[in-house]
Formats: sequence, structure tokens, C-alpha cells
Amino acid sequence: MNALIVNLNLSVDKTALIPSFEPGRIFRIGSTITLPGGKGVNVARALRSLGLECPIAGFASGHNGQWITSSLGKEGFKTFIETHRAGESRVCYTVADAGGRTTDLNEEGPAVPASSQRAFLKNFSGLAPRFRAAAVCGRTSAGLKKGFYAALVRQAAAHGCFCVLDTSGPALAEAVAAGAAGVKINRYEFEELCGRRFSQTAVLEFFGSKAPLGLKTLIVTDGPDHAYAASPFGLWRVTPPRLRRLTSAVGAGDSFMAGFLFGFINGFDFERTLRLAAGAAASDCLSLGAGFIDRAQALDYASRAAVRKIK
Repeated sequence: MNALIVNLNLSVDKTALIPSFEPGRIFRIGSTITLPGGKGVNVARALRSLGLECPIAGFASGHNGQWITSSLGKEGFKTFIETHRAGESRVCYTVADAGGRTTDLNEEGPAVPASSQRAFLKNFSGLAPRFRAAAVCGRTSAGLKKGFYAALVRQAAAHGCFCVLDTSGPALAEAVAAGAAGVKINRYEFEELCGRRFSQTAVLEFFGSKAPLGLKTLIVTDGPDHAYAASPFGLWRVTPPRLRRLTSAVGAGDSFMAGFLFGFINGFDFERTLRLAAGAAASDCLSLGAGFIDRAQALDYASRAAVRKIK
């Protein structure tokens, strides 16, 4: 049993490197990386590089959706995609400059019909017993009814499937209230969720307030700075390895999630899991395109990450 990756708002991802990028100019781009994407797809790619094949579930629509589904198949991913015709799946654009800075232009995507939502939840209920974990990653799709994320969380829990979220806004709050077992978010998403400034104390106190609902793991990252991870056994501080160069940090959080899932599925202890997550995120920063890591490089960076239990 491995993990099911739930990427509800699938996309066509286009990434371009423009070393001297600045607004207000016209650029002729020689080549771009065009791939099916979304945070969950990035997670699945990074997991594959680490040695774990995980299927992808989500929504897709229109001609873009057909291309996404077909392209994921060509990459060898097993998929459980609910298709509909209410518009075109979104396109997301990323421009990286020579300094590793990125500019993102992300479409929202179409509203998902109620019938497609019901069909997806029914299918998910049948899938959950087959997986040890379900990672629900990325921006929510438009039109999802209140209670959709709560249903995902509760269906997973009913079958002993560890449901971990990497999303934001009302969807994340709903999932936590419904008893999500895990949450991996960045500091800004954390501050939005709890209404407090990010700090180790805030992370620990928020975790303590939600643990009675079912929360077992809370990880909050902060780019190149310290991340904090709370569990019923305490609070850990994660210091990412230092990088000598940066190509693009886009997708680093997704590769962190991949490292966490790999450690969880393989029974690593919490400290080793966090080290691997930090190493995978570091490797992602050295590539153009999200979710692209090198396993040997990720393991090397994992050995250089500092993980310390502080409470």
C-alpha cells in the first residue's frame, strides 16, 4: 500500500527561463517546459524519483483536460481523473530569471459541476481502503460545495487512510475541522489558517488545539529558513541545507511533501522523514520545473539538513 495523490485542480504548466526578465518588455522565448501539472502532480513526480510510484486523482475538463490526462498516461502515471465539459482546465505560467526569482501567472480553472463532485467522492470512497495515505495537494477547484474537503477527510479516516493536506483558505480550515490527520503548509498559509504570526510557539499551540480533532502532524515551512513540525511527541525544528546556487524554488514545497510521504510510507522515524523532506526540497531548487529532483542529490542534502527536537 502506498499513497494516493489528490490534485483536484489539474493544470497545463508552462515554465520558461528568461535570465533578464523584467515587466513591460516583449520576450521571444526559444523553448518552454510544458507539462501536466499542479502541486499534486509535482509531488507524484518527486516521489517517483525517490522510488515510489503513486497514482493521481483529480478533475480535468475540455481540450486542456484531455491533454493533461493523455500526457500523464504517457509519463506512466496511473490516474483516477473525473472529466467534465464545463470549460477548460487551467493553464499556469512560470517565468524564472537568472537569480532564481519566479513570476507566476495561474489561471483559476472552471467550476466543477455538482454531478462530477459526487462521482469523484464516490470513487474516492472506493479508493481510500487501498492506500496507506492520501495527500490532497494544491489549490481548490472552483465550484466545490461546502463539505467536499470534509468528506474526503472523513472517508479516508473511515478506512484507516492517513489524509494529509497541502492547500489553503476555507478548504484547509474545513479539512482541519473535519479531522485531517496531517497538514503541510507554508508560513503564509499557516498565518491565514490560525490568525497568528508564524512562530514555533504558534505552531505548537495551534497543533495542540487541533490534535483532539484528529490532527497528528503539522509541518510549516518557511522557504530557506527554519521549518517547524509538530506531532503528539513534541516539536521539531528543521534547518534546510545551504545551497550554493538556486535555479528556481517553485515546487520545493511539493518535493518536501514527497519526502515526507516517502518516509511515512516506508516507516522512517520522524527525524529521518523530516531530513529526507528537507533534502528533496533542496534538490528541487536546483532544477527548472516543479517536482524534478535527483534521488542521490536529495539524500546528500538530507544528510546536511539539521533536525532538532526542541520541545
